[in-house]
Amino acid sequence: MEKSSLERFCDLIEKATLDITMVLCAVMVVVAWMHVIMRYAFNNALTWSEEFLRFSIVWYALLSASILHKRNGHLGITIFREMLPEKLKNFLRRIVIYLATLTVGVVAVSGAILVMNTWAQITPALGISMGIPYAAIPVSFSLMTLYGVMHIIRDIKGLPPLSAAQADAKEKE
Repeated sequence: MEKSSLERFCDLIEKATLDITMVLCAVMVVVAWMHVIMRYAFNNALTWSEEFLRFSIVWYALLSASILHKRNGHLGITIFREMLPEKLKNFLRRIVIYLATLTVGVVAVSGAILVMNTWAQITPALGISMGIPYAAIPVSFSLMTLYGVMHIIRDIKGLPPLSAAQADAKEKE
């Protein structure tokens, strides 16, 4: 089946996000090791590393959550859903897609307002705007909103929902 241009765009964005998270994870490992070595081998801790790692883990977690959102890989409690009649199960699955997209859209807008309100604040160790760490919220939740729109369009077209297993199989190709 041919993918829509939105799905191809979302795949491209997901791949870029995955690449960014992998690089960010590698950088965090290097910085953490540098911090440990400097503190215990040279008795001179890096002044900026803890703040950098704290902000980086937030970016890493939220960007990773956006990838999970695209793949419908978030945890869910399915035991109760499996007990429901098939029509009700399908209805709830569809409602969750719409409500989740609305929710992440609201969080993206609220996050953008937070970034604007904190842009003038400067972090103590890194000396950067507090808007930069907080930008993880609108960036990640905007991606989730985009992916939610893609899921809604798939639902309207009657296509089955994407799953994390499908995404994993696609990566192995």
